Amino acid sequence: MRQSICLGVLSAILCVLLPFAAALALPAGADAPAQAAEGTEPAGAGVKATDAPLQPGFDEGFRLCIEQDGQCVETDLQTYLTGVVLAELPASFEPQAKRAQAVASRTYALRRCANPRHGQAAVCTNPACCQAWVDPASADPDAAEAARLAVSDTDGMVILYDGALIDATFFSCSGGMTEQAAAVWGSDVPYLQAVASPGEQDAAHDHDELCVPLADFKAAILAEEPEADLSGPPQGWAGALSATPGGGVATLELGGVPFTGQTLRRLFGLRSTAFTLNLSEDGAVFQTRGYGHRVGLSQYGANAMALDGHSWQQILQWYYQGVELGPYPG
Repeated sequence: MRQSICLGVLSAILCVLLPFAAALALPAGADAPAQAAEGTEPAGAGVKATDAPLQPGFDEGFRLCIEQDGQCVETDLQTYLTGVVLAELPASFEPQAKRAQAVASRTYALRRCANPRHGQAAVCTNPACCQAWVDPASADPDAAEAARLAVSDTDGMVILYDGALIDATFFSCSGGMTEQAAAVWGSDVPYLQAVASPGEQDAAHDHDELCVPLADFKAAILAEEPEADLSGPPQGWAGALSATPGGGVATLELGGVPFTGQTLRRLFGLRSTAFTLNLSEDGAVFQTRGYGHRVGLSQYGANAMALDGHSWQQILQWYYQGVELGPYPG
């Protein structure tokens, strides 16, 4: 008989669906007018970007270096963002979702220009580090044009908190609820809070299952924490569980030793920390919801909102709480 450890994610989602719907019925709050990618660390507001002047055609006039295949390649922001939208989102996504991605990615890139990660290059093309990117010239012409329009239709627009560019983290899908930054990176970021994100059922990784042989599971746990007592039947290995505000695993005791959800995700390559675990003699079975760190903009959630008739402004102000949208203030 398996022991099932449940997080109550569905209950948490149901508790916030009504407030979610009510909030989306309000005006966007801005006249004009998100993985960053997996692995991006959060930071507080207050980082100023470059001092390029705001002007018509801002994206075309702003130059930046991107690291590609070990080389620092200079391009304009319009071309870079078009390639990001192409690489980060399926071509079938709604125009409003693509615009939301363009604004989040612009905000991310401009913030990185003040704090480059790769020497002279502000960003790279590795999605595990910065943002995914493909050369628009090599893409399907219709898809490239749709991505270009998403960028040009939001030319120069960014996301601000207290007048500064936010850390516009984003990811693929949440499994129904995003996560609080403090639960992932240990420090609170006021605009990166847990919010409901329904309508993601079409995401490839809305649900996943991973089966780990019992011997491999035991070896990984003991290599991480040799003091864990994994003697006796596996049904008795798991103990106390605590959940995060976004319905992920905060801590789970295994063999009497607490493990964070982040640690277990790393050890077993889980899609997210929103998981349940079943232990039996047959092995360890993880069932996960969502894909990524789940902090900030959910790409599939954004598309669901767009399909429901919401603007890119409303999308961004839902996933980034308390922010303002406006022209780049550099």
